[in-house]
Amino acid sequence: MPLPWMSRFVYGVGDGLTTWDLTLPIRPWRRVTATIGGSRTAAGGVPASHVVRRDFNLAVTLRLYESEMEDLAALIEWGQSAEYFLWYPDSNDLTTAYSVYLEHPVAGEELEEERSDEFPSVIEATVVLRRVQPYPWPLEYFACEDG
Repeated sequence: MPLPWMSRFVYGVGDGLTTWDLTLPIRPWRRVTATIGGSRTAAGGVPASHVVRRDFNLAVTLRLYESEMEDLAALIEWGQSAEYFLWYPDSNDLTTAYSVYLEHPVAGEELEEERSDEFPSVIEATVVLRRVQPYPWPLEYFACEDG
């Protein structure tokens, strides 16, 4: 059986759909919750704030070979056009997919990549994904099998 957390991405329109299955598992993700709004404190010390939107993002470190960099570049190009795409966290489970936007790198930002310390032939690059639906992620990277 393949290793868990080998992600799949599906993007495009109609007959032009592209499916990309990573060949290596992703690293454990980090939750990044961003709020859009503001906060001020009055001269008397009373705080006030307003929240317009709360985004539930995941910073996902992809692990890939150099031969897969073209696939990553195509995914980023799609995501930077402000189009959503499907992310399957684990391609072994095609019943769990999320509609996501690319939050990083957006147009004008560089993708930071580096070689893995453990495996020099592997490149690691972190992308930030935002759910289309405004709900927290129900994912657990290290979920217990026996509950």
